[in-house]
Amino acid sequence: MNWTEICKSKDHEAIRQALAEGGDVNWRDPRGRTPLMLLITNRAPVQSVELLVAGGADLEIEDKMNETALIKAVKFNQPEVIDRLLEAGGHLDSPHGILGTAWHAARKRSNQLADKLLQTTGALRLTLTDKEQDAIDAIIYEESLDKVCGLIEALESPVLLQAVVSQYNWDDGPQAMLTAFSNPNIAAITLIDMYQLLDGDYWVGIAAEELKSPEDVACRELALKIRERLASQ
Repeated sequence: MNWTEICKSKDHEAIRQALAEGGDVNWRDPRGRTPLMLLITNRAPVQSVELLVAGGADLEIEDKMNETALIKAVKFNQPEVIDRLLEAGGHLDSPHGILGTAWHAARKRSNQLADKLLQTTGALRLTLTDKEQDAIDAIIYEESLDKVCGLIEALESPVLLQAVVSQYNWDDGPQAMLTAFSNPNIAAITLIDMYQLLDGDYWVGIAAEELKSPEDVACRELALKIRERLASQ
């Protein structure tokens, strides 16, 4: 029995026959992928996916890239398969933290897809209402730094703080982001994003004598603060 060829063919009856003959539904290929993952990566019809799920496919097996079937369904943009896997009890959370979740993978495709997975621990809604986007625009396009910081300081929504960080022009300097960092409503995933956007590893690793301006000092301060807070959570 060759699960690789069966899954590549996307032949529903061949899959049914393989299961009837006792084929190992959790067999692994050299890359650690199960038949369920192979069906998803080959964009098989959802009915074939349902066959393997009903046949006892383990939804939480990870391949060598630490990806589950649910993450594969996200990466291959199959919303209907995502729904079926969730209905079958697929886990949203990951032992690798939020960066290892299907929600995080979905962010790279679209906000709408990520919002299907909002029950993930630590996830934030990414799609904004028109009113919310207007509030973000008022911050992003405000020319007065003092007013920008005041508006960020007043934000009570982790969703809006996430939007500010993701849409912020870092060429405008780190001060507004230091204010966002100090807002008690900021979420852990937003801090992770902020650290990446800041290129935090660079600023943490730079020697003090290489800091050439007050802005450089502030960038390093922000990077160190984010790393310390994340380490304590």
